[in-house]
Amino acid sequence: GAKAVSVVGASFGGWAAGGAAAEAKPGEIDRLVLLAASSIDKPELMKGRKLFIATRDDIIGDGKPRLPLIRALYQRAPEPKTLLILDGSAHAQYIFETDQGERLMREILHFLSEP
Repeated sequence: GAKAVSVVGASFGGWAAGGAAAEAKPGEIDRLVLLAASSIDKPELMKGRKLFIATRDDIIGDGKPRLPLIRALYQRAPEPKTLLILDGSAHAQYIFETDQGERLMREILHFLSEP
């Protein structure tokens, strides 16, 4: 009986959430929050409204910045979409433990509740 389904995924969970949104039928996933998502195979197929979130200085395990990967995923994803870049270097769910945590929660709740 749900009227809308939103999916939130962080890091590898973002990869899984993005994959689910790519495989979903139109209308099955209304909104998608990708919090420093790992690489998604077919971002151009993701359905629903999308919010990409990353911190400016997050580093991948090999020492490279994560932000270029997030920007590339964002560019390949279809509209409607939003990219939010926060200050700091925290990765995914760890952003909640920083001084950006309150803003992160506010931005996610706003995205999920907007008409």
